[in-house]
Amino acid sequence: MKSFFSAILGFDSNDRKASEGVLGTVKAYYGCVEAQGRGTLHCHLMVWLEGGLDPNEIKERIRDVNDIEFRDRLLAFLDDSICNEVPSDPGPEYQVPSSTHHPCAVRGIAIDAVIEGQHTALHRQKDLHNLVKACQVHKHNATCFKYWKGPPAPRECRFDLSEDNFCSASYFDDKSDEICLRCLDGMVNNFNKTILEAIHCNMDIKFIGSGASAKAILYYITDYITKSQLKAHVAYAALDLARRKLSEYDPKYDELTLRAKELIRKSAHAMISHQELSAQQVSSYLLDIGDHYTSHQFHNLFWTSFEKYFEEMMPSLSCSAKYDLNIDGDNLSLEDSNEPDLTDKLAEEALDIDEVAITTDQEGFLVPKANQVQDYHFRSKELEGMCL
Repeated sequence: MKSFFSAILGFDSNDRKASEGVLGTVKAYYGCVEAQGRGTLHCHLMVWLEGGLDPNEIKERIRDVNDIEFRDRLLAFLDDSICNEVPSDPGPEYQVPSSTHHPCAVRGIAIDAVIEGQHTALHRQKDLHNLVKACQVHKHNATCFKYWKGPPAPRECRFDLSEDNFCSASYFDDKSDEICLRCLDGMVNNFNKTILEAIHCNMDIKFIGSGASAKAILYYITDYITKSQLKAHVAYAALDLARRKLSEYDPKYDELTLRAKELIRKSAHAMISHQELSAQQVSSYLLDIGDHYTSHQFHNLFWTSFEKYFEEMMPSLSCSAKYDLNIDGDNLSLEDSNEPDLTDKLAEEALDIDEVAITTDQEGFLVPKANQVQDYHFRSKELEGMCL
């Protein structure tokens, strides 16, 4: 992956310097490694390009300002970066390693062979043709229609891949404010020619730029990089095991808060002990390869303390009111309750600890410590422009 960032994207993660890569000059990236059902590792990566505009800025430039030159340059860049058709076959007389072996099992065309004249541009086209046919052409299966509710609802692939999808040229839809990209083969997943030739395996590439499709892609990627590897049935079994173990304690001798904390601790330990990891994941952890890749370094932000501070400064009526739910026959009623919520009690206990403290360093000197809220609230004038 580090070679991919430096050689393909042109971003040197060591000194954080970027040069022009396949997609342009990369400003930042963040990727999360995930394991498939069979254990194969793959990366979901988001890339920010230098000079890239957000959806509102793109819409303003194209629709409001009517910048035709900007629109044409943007569409030309996207057409050059994203492909979705099978390259033509130059003929059986051009033989490459991927002609006799699976394209993912070979390295493709050797550069020295091209330089020496043994392979030509048509050999490279032959290799790309074999790659796209083997890796990028979609084949419908039961997973494609698992959300289909049956007739009379249309039976549509949830990946939006269909033989009927066709668009001869990219354009900007003024009604929906969406950029509709060219689609020459509705059954071919999007790919970048250079990246596909370099990695020699299946890939997907999408432009996050405008409209409802951008929101859908952002939700899809966010859901992927934040979802737990723990299966639902394993999680429920682990929670039930923790509950049964906790019930062995005599409630007369356990404080409510301690029991709640013990339940959380046991639940977490049970989930971790029952988590399923593939051999590839275990190997990557042992080799310290990492489960994510980022171009920048980040510091953890403990949002609970900030949320507590905001609630004290600007109390919300909807959040501050506490209610009890009473069920009387078929009637439901909400009544105010003055009983402290267990979650609030735990939060207050945690916040009580998170106060200004004084400690000593290794040499015995006094060192003041403060929480993140106070560090941010009392920041110097030089940092006044810093926003959470």
